[in-house]
Amino acid sequence: MKIVLRKKDSVTSIVLFLFNIYGQYTGQYSIGLNKLIRFMQQFEKNETSTRMGLSRMVKAGILSNQRRGTEVYYHLTEYGLENVKIWNEGIGRFFARFNKRHNAWDQKWYLAALMNFHKSDRENQLIVDELMELGLREIEKNVWLSPYRVSGEMADLSKENEFEYIELWGGNIFYNFTADQLLKDIFKIGPVKKSYLKLLGLIEDIKSETAGLKGDGGYCLPLLFKLGWNFYDTAVSDPVLPVELIPDWEGDLAAREFTNLRKHLYDRVTAYFGKSN
Repeated sequence: MKIVLRKKDSVTSIVLFLFNIYGQYTGQYSIGLNKLIRFMQQFEKNETSTRMGLSRMVKAGILSNQRRGTEVYYHLTEYGLENVKIWNEGIGRFFARFNKRHNAWDQKWYLAALMNFHKSDRENQLIVDELMELGLREIEKNVWLSPYRVSGEMADLSKENEFEYIELWGGNIFYNFTADQLLKDIFKIGPVKKSYLKLLGLIEDIKSETAGLKGDGGYCLPLLFKLGWNFYDTAVSDPVLPVELIPDWEGDLAAREFTNLRKHLYDRVTAYFGKSN
C-alpha cells in the first residue's frame, strides 16, 4: 500500500527523501542514527522530533533498526523501498511522456475502458492516481484517453490490481467542439499551467538562494527536497501532450530548469554526504 504523505514537511516525508537520495549516492538504504540526526537538523528538525518520527516509521513497517557496536542504524524495509520506487516511477513516467512529446507524434489515440470499476472505492484511488500518472484522462465514467499508447503499462497495472479493461489503440479521433475545449475540459491544462508558473518562480528563488553559496552543502538538502517535492506534484498531474496539440508549453521550460538545478543541488548534497562519512 502506498504511504500517504499529508504534510510535505513531516519527518516521514523528509526521511524517505533522505533514504532516496542517500541510496542513489551510496547504493545502500541504511543510515546511522547520528548521521540522520545531523541531516534532519538541516530541515530544522531537532533530535527529539527526529527520534519520535523514526520510532513511528519503525512501528509502521517503513524502517527497521539494529545496533552495530555503539551505533544504531536504520534500514529502509521492502515496504519503505516500494514507496520510494513509486515516487521515482512517477518522475520516470513524466520524462517518458516528455520524450514522447518531443518526438514526432503519429496522430493516433489510445482508449481504455475499465470494467466494473468504482473509482470512488477507497482501494481504487491509488489506481486512479496511477492512471493519471500514465497521462490518461477520464472522458466519461471509466473511459480513459491518451494521445500515447500505454498498453504495457496498463497490462502491468491491471495485473497488479486485478481489474479488467478493454483497450483501443492506433485510432483516429473526432470531436464536434474546439481543440482548446479538449485541452481545457478533458486534459485540464489550465491548472497545470498555473502550477508550472508557480514552480518556475520557486526555481528562481532557489537559484537566488544558492548563487555564490560556498561551504557546507548540507544547506542544499532542504532546497533539493523542496525542488523535488514541488516538481513531482506538478509533473505527475501533467499529461504532457504532443507538441502538435500544444506547441508552447510552460512544462518544457520547467523540465529543463528542474533538470539543471537538480543536478547542481544533487552534486552539492552528495559532496556533503561524502564529508559526513
